[in-house]
Amino acid sequence: MKILAFAGTDADFSYNRLLLRFMKKHFKQMADIEIYEVGKLPPFSVDTPLSEQTEVWKLKQKVKEADGLVFATPEYDHGIPAVLKSAMEWLSYRTKVLSGKPAMIVGVAYGRQASARSQVQMRQILISPDCNTNLLPGNEVLIGNVRNTFAKDGRLIDQKAIERLEKSFEHFIEYIQIFKNVEKEGLNMAVKQPTISDAYINFPTGRLTLKEVQQIFSTIPFEIDLIDSTDHFAWYSDKPNREHVRNTASLGETVQECHPPMAVPAVMSIINSFREGKKDVVTRPLWMNGHRSLIQYYALRDVNGHYLGTIEFTGNVEYILNLFENGAWSKDATTGASKHDDNEETAEEMTVDASTGASESGNEEASQSSASDTEEANEDVDASTGASETGSVDAEDETADASTGASEAND
Repeated sequence: MKILAFAGTDADFSYNRLLLRFMKKHFKQMADIEIYEVGKLPPFSVDTPLSEQTEVWKLKQKVKEADGLVFATPEYDHGIPAVLKSAMEWLSYRTKVLSGKPAMIVGVAYGRQASARSQVQMRQILISPDCNTNLLPGNEVLIGNVRNTFAKDGRLIDQKAIERLEKSFEHFIEYIQIFKNVEKEGLNMAVKQPTISDAYINFPTGRLTLKEVQQIFSTIPFEIDLIDSTDHFAWYSDKPNREHVRNTASLGETVQECHPPMAVPAVMSIINSFREGKKDVVTRPLWMNGHRSLIQYYALRDVNGHYLGTIEFTGNVEYILNLFENGAWSKDATTGASKHDDNEETAEEMTVDASTGASESGNEEASQSSASDTEEANEDVDASTGASETGSVDAEDETADASTGASEAND
């Protein structure tokens, strides 16, 4: 179980940070606790440029991946520290990343009342409409007189405090498990029975059951993501071993929320070019996870040409490239003859494609037109990403991947 624990202070020394370190070690058999320093975040402001919000975006991804959240808060002037309040603003302003997350509050302070007042304020914040966490009821962890409860090496040595902490944390793990079981049950129902097991969809080219549709998306050798017409992340295929790891917690988020801030301008440039009808496809070959991959963005339109959204296809093309490099296309697949074995007489013959009846040599005028189109396409480079729509990209291009923010030249 993965727990994200917030050290709610930017002070160089903090007993609340020591408490979280003690919990990380003491409860390592029960959960993997990651301590996050809120002091790494920029001060909250609605005017902060996207280019300065990378750390905010990273924190939101950590929150999505966590099974539960622990907030350790000191008490300053009967309230929480300003740096913690700023972090809560980042996690609740135009985002629902906290919604439904199991949460727990702990706190230590010098006085006998510990951080009682700041914990009350923290509870009010966590159950507010914009945060909407599933806050663990009761189970207050209030540790006062810290000079006598912590050893010089940072260990919590007050046995009664340890027992209260253990009891509360055990309750928190059980509390998280309740929500995980509910989510798992819903997911299993979706896998076994997407909506109605006997339901099917009629297409112009045939009929598929919902189960067949679902398994097709899980089987095809590339992954698909959909941004709808309102620029919200609407759906992704559940293909195993995805290049882009997606999380259901991101569904419904805006493009700005589900992409690294540095990548947002490039992504929006692609989407806007589709919405305005200027382009229908943008292709980007790049290295991902140590191999060559191909990303293709397509404008999704209805039969009348109205924009419905943007679909992103991503796939590992190493297998195809290896086939080509090993000469898989050097021989005619129908005869086994090498293309270079044709004599002059054979070369002049009109070979007919068995599947269409069309001549492979084609019309001379059409060939010239096709070549001209290819030249024009090669010259049409996407200004937002540096990628050619035909897939041609400078080998030295270090433009960030629009979906992940990673440089193509990264090691």
